[in-house]
This record gives sequence, structure tokens and C-alpha cells, in this order.
Amino acid sequence: MTVRGTTARAASRVRPLWTAPVRRLLRPRVSLAFELVAGAAWIALIASTVTGDSHDGDRAEASHHHLSAPHEVHGASASASVNVAMWALMSVAMMLPAAVPALVHVGTNSLRWRRRRAMATFAAVYLAVWIGYGALLLAPARLWARLPEGVALACALALAAAWQLTVHKRRALRDCHRSSPLPPSGRRAVAGACRFGLRQGWACLRSCWALMLVMAVASGGNGMLVWMAVLTGIVITERLARTPRRPTRLAAAVLAVAALAVLLPDTAWRWY
Repeated sequence: MTVRGTTARAASRVRPLWTAPVRRLLRPRVSLAFELVAGAAWIALIASTVTGDSHDGDRAEASHHHLSAPHEVHGASASASVNVAMWALMSVAMMLPAAVPALVHVGTNSLRWRRRRAMATFAAVYLAVWIGYGALLLAPARLWARLPEGVALACALALAAAWQLTVHKRRALRDCHRSSPLPPSGRRAVAGACRFGLRQGWACLRSCWALMLVMAVASGGNGMLVWMAVLTGIVITERLARTPRRPTRLAAAVLAVAALAVLLPDTAWRWY
């Protein structure tokens, strides 16, 4: 009876293999609030893109016979560039998920009563680096808006593919995986969180600047959400992979193929 009872209890403790990932996903995480913020940013971007496309279609249909050449150039320039507020929202949606490991490091190495404040400080500094980069990047946006359709995007994709294979990319990605000791309390704790956020933001910027250049060129186009999803997947995969060299090379191949795919339709039409 004892053996049978022990066997029965052991059998009752056996759980399906799929329950482990589910329990791990549902386990409370210190970074959950920031993950929800990134999800909310995605929802806001999707909503603004969908409503923006519908409004643009209505305006284009209503004023089809009243457009002049200067207005068309101005519209193309406006659609090729995004303002700083939209870039900040894109940075939250795309780059904040890649900072989750660093946020977890800040949360688990801070005192419980100041954990949220330390994580918020880190996130603010980290995102400020990307917003500053976006402000500089969007200044000359009208220049590439005047290029033939697809040329600027293909060039940005080719540049991003080439950057993926450089030693500077590997060094920057290695720096993204480095942690930093954090003081427990006081002004030193605030300074430590700011310093770590700046260090992580700079390393991530060195690693992903070319990918976000693609995003800046593709912003406002019909496939903006598709590019966002692809580039976010590349960034997160590189950041979370234990051996990021293989995902980096695979991303380079994907970006190179995408550059050719963007140019091929224009090239094919020239033969007819």
C-alpha cells in the first residue's frame, strides 16, 4: 500500500511538458509594467496607422482633381518623415522590449522600495538616447523623400545588411549584454541607474542604428507596420540569443534580400 500510494502521488505530480512555459510566462516579473507599456505603444501605432490610412484615402478621393505638383511633392515629403513624438512612440514599441534583460537587472539589484523608480530612471535615459538619435535622423528626411520610390529604402536596407557583418556591430552587441553594478540607495543609486541606461542606450544605438535608419525611411509608407515587426524581431532575437552571431548573419541575409526585393519591381518595369 505504501508503494502504491507513493506511486500514485508521484503520478499525480507529473504535469504535461507544456505547463512549464505557461507557468514561466504567468509568473510575476519585475519588468511586466514596461512590457505592457511597449504593448500599448504597439496598439497606439497600429491604431494611428489604420486611421491615418483611411483618412488619407478619403482626402485623396475628395481632392483628386485639385492636386498640383508642389502639393504632391509636399505630401510625399510629409509621408516619408515622422515627427519626434511618433518616433518616440516607435522607440518605446521597438526598443523597449530589447531592454527587458537590462530592466530585470536593474529591478533585481535595487532595493524593493525604490525598484520601480530605478527601473523608470533607466528606461527614461535609455529611451532618451533613441529619441535624440531620431531627432537628428529626421532632420534631413526631406532629402531622401525626393529620391525615386524604393531607392532610399533599398539603400538603407543594404547599409543595414552590411553593418550586420562588421566587427563594430559584434562589439556593440557584446556591450549590450554587459551588466553594471548598481549602488543600493541615495543619489549614487540614481546616478548608477542613469549611467547604466546611458551605457545600454549607447551600446544599443551602436548596434541598431542602421536598422532604425531603415525604420525612419519606411515610416509613413504602406508597409510601415510590417517593417516594424521584422526589425523588432531582429533586434529582440539578437538581444536575447545566447550566441548572437548566427542571428546577426541571418538578419544580414534577410535585409539584403529585402533590399533586392524593393528594387526588383522598379527594375522589372523598365524592361517593358
